[in-house]
Amino acid sequence: MNSFDDLFAHYPPDVAPFMHQMLADYQATKPYKGFKIVHNVPLTQTTLLKIACLKTAGANLVVTNPSFMNEDRDAIQVLTNEQVPYLPLDSVKGEFDFLLDCGAELVDKCYAHKGIVELTRTGAMRYQRHKEFHVPIVSVDDTRLKCLETCLGTGEGVYRAIRQIANVDLTNKNILIFGFGKVGIGIAYYFSKITTNVIIAEADSSRLQLIEQRGYQSVDAKQAQLIEHAAEASDLIITATGLKDIISDNYHLGAFKDKLLANAGAEDEFGYAFDATEVLADKKPVNFILKEPTLMEFLDPIFYAHNIAIDDALNNTQTGFRALDQKTDEAIVSQWAKHHDWTVEKLNQIF
Repeated sequence: MNSFDDLFAHYPPDVAPFMHQMLADYQATKPYKGFKIVHNVPLTQTTLLKIACLKTAGANLVVTNPSFMNEDRDAIQVLTNEQVPYLPLDSVKGEFDFLLDCGAELVDKCYAHKGIVELTRTGAMRYQRHKEFHVPIVSVDDTRLKCLETCLGTGEGVYRAIRQIANVDLTNKNILIFGFGKVGIGIAYYFSKITTNVIIAEADSSRLQLIEQRGYQSVDAKQAQLIEHAAEASDLIITATGLKDIISDNYHLGAFKDKLLANAGAEDEFGYAFDATEVLADKKPVNFILKEPTLMEFLDPIFYAHNIAIDDALNNTQTGFRALDQKTDEAIVSQWAKHHDWTVEKLNQIF
């Protein structure tokens, strides 16, 4: 695929209805004409649909790629063909109207005149630590619709990637997952399709109760001996906490040796005590070894939301951090469920 048109043909309206509708709307209205926008979202062929919409909207774009994944050379070639400039992250700097960010990696490099939109929980936490900002910061992580991508989409991608590269049948194997946030919930959901032996390590007491209610086994992440015992009995250990070095900082490393290890977060959650060769995908988010780390049907609504959050910031110029407008959030989830033959009730049971 050499152009944006090729990609929209490859992902037709039944697969990416939000992207096709956005493209049509932006062609008609050119809502961001003349806006300078820097775009830092994992650059894959699916992300190009989102970028194509912004170009169609009239934006002057600079595209980069987060530090936690490798550059996709094919995607960069499409950008070159479409005359959209690409820069490595360490070369991005300057003033823009909007920062469309992932992991809050642009905040120390670029100045935003009108607003910032953040995609991830890791980035949201970083932005929240900054006490004052001169522009609105709209988080699409703090939404229900983010569960479509982070819970179902990332969960399926992690499941698909591990099964692809593990070289072992994981049916009925013992799976230990660290973290029961959006990503951990999704990973547990998909692995529960092939094994009943799913244990979740979690430090939050309310989430420990939720784990048991969902039919999984739980273990208190603050109880190091219990965690180490669970790790020793596991065949596969997956980290999904969003916390850097959590395994190295808290547990005896011997319990994790000779196990299949995978990281599902943007941070290096296994940490300094583990060599990159000991963890699948060299410690990077394991689903990013795939050509499509997350399937388009799950990305479609969050790509849509990440772009239209620009409108949220323009319509409500109150400075500081906040979630995307709730009515917009709920409408997108409802539309997605209807299109893909889910019910909101079923989604709520998973989320």
